[in-house]
Amino acid sequence: MKRLIAGAVLLAACSSGASTDTLLAPTGAAVPDATTSTTDPPPPPVESCDPAPFVPTHLPERVSTDTPATKDIPYDQYTIISGTSTSVWSQDDGVPVLAIVRGALPPVGWLDTPEEIVVRDERAALGQLPDGVWGVAWFEGPDRCDEYTIVLYPPATAEEARMVAESVVAGERAP
Repeated sequence: MKRLIAGAVLLAACSSGASTDTLLAPTGAAVPDATTSTTDPPPPPVESCDPAPFVPTHLPERVSTDTPATKDIPYDQYTIISGTSTSVWSQDDGVPVLAIVRGALPPVGWLDTPEEIVVRDERAALGQLPDGVWGVAWFEGPDRCDEYTIVLYPPATAEEARMVAESVVAGERAP
């Protein structure tokens, strides 16, 4: 009961009307005008790279057709990168088998130190990426569109990735 009376006295003392004392001094913070912008303009859109100027001449056996899809492709962390151009070869049921991405190197790290191979007369890295994916990555010049990634979706092997990558040397994209 003593606590209840002490609480009531404290509440009455704190809420007595005429006092202007406060615990915190008033601030001079101003609310920004809603009509002005304090952010920089958005960056210009990333221009898409053209499709890779080659196709592999060796495709995994589970690929249903030699013609890659460049529209209505399934998006994942490898194929969704802004500004890239992707060609995908799939199984009969639409599950992707192989993707060639122009305009980006893999967005994830290799699980182990990749093996060095040669693709189109350039040094390339071949290695395993997360989730059973095998990848080959290389660049042919300083431009972003000179970066290439070959993605082989599971089940895939290092040898299969090597055979596909090495076959792009002679395989030029048909007009």
